[in-house]
Amino acid sequence: MKWVAVFLGVVVLLGSAAARGGAGLYAGWPEVFGIHFVTPDGWRVSVGLAPEGGEQRRYSVAVSLDLILASGTVYSDSKTADLTYYAGAGASGSLLRANPEVNGHALLGLEAFFADMKSAGIFAELQLGQRIIFIPLTTEPFLGFRVGLTLR
Repeated sequence: MKWVAVFLGVVVLLGSAAARGGAGLYAGWPEVFGIHFVTPDGWRVSVGLAPEGGEQRRYSVAVSLDLILASGTVYSDSKTADLTYYAGAGASGSLLRANPEVNGHALLGLEAFFADMKSAGIFAELQLGQRIIFIPLTTEPFLGFRVGLTLR
């Protein structure tokens, strides 16, 4: 577990310096905790910790690459908050585990920016797709979600 904390610390330091579009933290499923980096072109790279099967004490590293294909404003008020939506597609993988897996997914999310802190957004996201498990080779539906904070 110690090497995972060191790895995530290095990723945070290097990624924060390289991220031009934004960076943030998230929690959800299947990754219970992670960091993400967003480019101005709509690409998002995420690195998170995913539990190994039913064992809550063992974690693996999951990596995700998403592309935001559409976004728009749901509600806008300069005095209180702006609420935006976004939709896209992506793929995630967790290969350094006992049962390696990848998934392709569509995603839909809402993000709120408050008037007093326009550079920070709170978001909630739903992911729906297909998971491929390599040992044994099977497929199953994938459902994931994230909630978090993005600094732009």
